Amino acid sequence: MQSGIDELKARLEVLLGAKADAPVDASARAAKLEEAERLARKERVALAGGQLLAAAFTFLGEMLPQAPAAESAQRTADALRDSFADCIEKDESGRPRLTVTLPDARALDTLARSIAALLEQRPRAAGV
Repeated sequence: MQSGIDELKARLEVLLGAKADAPVDASARAAKLEEAERLARKERVALAGGQLLAAAFTFLGEMLPQAPAAESAQRTADALRDSFADCIEKDESGRPRLTVTLPDARALDTLARSIAALLEQRPRAAGV
């Protein structure tokens, strides 16, 4: 059994004719797809950067002389962790996210040149 509003709506649709669905705008769809791919890449780069940073600090920790863990060192580590926690946000998956702001555009240029120099130092494959 239909309500009065549903019945009125059905009659109006018959009288006025149902409106056809709007055609899909291919350029808008392509723009949305491109934006989604850009955001996904940005997320992958952020995750890889976090993994790189974590690996670098793990490496440094392994390179430091292994001294018996002092109580003061643990307190310092706890204080640092708490300070970092104030600057950390959780992403939609619950992962901690730390945002880094570069001082200016030249810092990005310096970063890119440094990485390029490191890549140039890698051994080249035979025949390349």
